Amino acid sequence: MDSLIFIDFIWKYGYIALFFIMAIGLFFFPVPNEILLMSGGLLATTKMLDPLPTFLVIYSSILLHGTLLYVIGYAVFQNTKLEKDNQSIWYSRAVKGKELLDQYGLKAASFSYFFPFVRHAVPFSIGMSGITYRLFAIIGFSSAFAWLSFYFFIGFYYGNSIRDWSTFVQQLIYSLVAIVAVVIVFQIVKRRKHRQRRML
Repeated sequence: MDSLIFIDFIWKYGYIALFFIMAIGLFFFPVPNEILLMSGGLLATTKMLDPLPTFLVIYSSILLHGTLLYVIGYAVFQNTKLEKDNQSIWYSRAVKGKELLDQYGLKAASFSYFFPFVRHAVPFSIGMSGITYRLFAIIGFSSAFAWLSFYFFIGFYYGNSIRDWSTFVQQLIYSLVAIVAVVIVFQIVKRRKHRQRRML
């Protein structure tokens, strides 16, 4: 039912509606961001939207998302009182992002959008670190472009063959679950090998 409301909203207001739905969805929707991107690819195959403007509008919403997180990290969360709030979700994301920055430097921004939560943590932490926005944008938004392109064209491909919205979303969820399962199995095998090496 919710998806029908969003589709109706986009049908009435076009790209403006798409921009706000994507911008808000990247922060708050209880679905993987990848589903939002793939859904955008699907919509680009309908009469409502054209592919290139749809892609650019979604990319603009991602730029807004990353910029806001960077600004929050740079301007607001310089406050040491907030850094002491260990219960804050922003604090935990900042810690995660800082760990990545300490380990990989700005390379963390080059792959950050491909991982859930990390895509929120890294821009926030880069802002807190004092790195210039220009440098962050060049690296981070190049990663965002590749991330969007991959999932947008998956949605676009499915959109040309699947016309039923619920079937589309269901298949995407199954695909994501399969990918997550493979990643989990890989991590388990990797940890077991690491433990065995320690025992030796």
